[in-house]
Amino acid sequence: MEQITIITQYFYPSHAATAQLMTDLAKGLSQKGYRVNIFTGTQAKDTTPELSNQAIINRAFSPIAASTSILSKILSSIFFLLDALKYVILLPHTTPLLIASNPPYAGILGTIFKIVRGGKYHFLLQDIFPESAVMSGIIQQNSFLFIFFEKLIYLTYKYADNIIVLSTSMQCFLENKYPELKEKIKVIENWAVEDIISCDKQANDFAQQYNLDKDFTVLYSGNLGRLHDIETIAEAANILKNAPIQFVFIGDGAKTKVLKQAIQSNKLKNILLLPYQPREILHLSLTACNLSLVSLIPSAESIVAPSKLYGMLAAGRGIIAISSANSYIDQLLTNSGCGINTPPNNPQHLANLINELASDSIKVKLMGEKSRQVYESKYTFKRALAEYEKLLFGI
Repeated sequence: MEQITIITQYFYPSHAATAQLMTDLAKGLSQKGYRVNIFTGTQAKDTTPELSNQAIINRAFSPIAASTSILSKILSSIFFLLDALKYVILLPHTTPLLIASNPPYAGILGTIFKIVRGGKYHFLLQDIFPESAVMSGIIQQNSFLFIFFEKLIYLTYKYADNIIVLSTSMQCFLENKYPELKEKIKVIENWAVEDIISCDKQANDFAQQYNLDKDFTVLYSGNLGRLHDIETIAEAANILKNAPIQFVFIGDGAKTKVLKQAIQSNKLKNILLLPYQPREILHLSLTACNLSLVSLIPSAESIVAPSKLYGMLAAGRGIIAISSANSYIDQLLTNSGCGINTPPNNPQHLANLINELASDSIKVKLMGEKSRQVYESKYTFKRALAEYEKLLFGI
């Protein structure tokens, strides 16, 4: 029986996008008959009952509670890496590793595994580090930390059998930076974690529960992270505060405080903040709107690929993206007709666009229909699973 070991700090029952994607992947591979070992830093009393007997979950010890603070993330990643190192060193060299870049320097586990044990590993990039840390304002370009991590990450790339990225933009960035590694860099785009059956907002229990079934509703669902342009959305909501338009944010992250401050400072009643919702009701939460939002700060599309995009497509809702002109998101929306891209740092432009679409129900409906078509043709889990199976096992 062929095996794979997945090393990921985030896994079930975490709500993080990486956790849900890695859980899906482990489940899918195990159901196809592969033996899947998972090593994760996510704590849980019970493992998920959805995984087959072919999957075994090992959980690292960590005394650090989950938090969005940088310090707690660093400390929890250190505890995870130390436990994972002990686990990896004892693995048979014949079992390949798939290492998710959470933490971003987790690939060093694969480098050690290859040098010490002679094993193989594939490095899956959730974002490109340390550039992502520079964009987030965590470290300075060309600082000692940047140079240190840049050299460390290069080692993980150099010794990896494959470097998996989530978009063609990330692929181009790495190929330009490391042309000698071009043959190793593979693109496997993410997927929607639920095959959502679309429903009218007016018949949606979630929408009714939060009084979203009457006003035109714009939804942002997922991580409110440092690379997302939440400031532009918050200011657009302020511009539209007297319009019958409701903004809903489902999730959490470092920029949740931006929204809370905007609500308090501008006395906004048109922003609703909700925590992450259980996966079991995603089909309701993601369809409790007229439009969906995805946002990135300038140039971030080469560094990260927001996984929330695929759930929006599956939900059959039109999308407004805040990203740089000609980004891969801009091209996807423009070429398919499922959404409209608007530039970062331009809240007036975003507000005008939302206000215009709120008065054009036919266009909004058409964009939603095209979103679903794009999902079905390109972003189902079945497609991604087949691509991973081919890369990992040559099938």
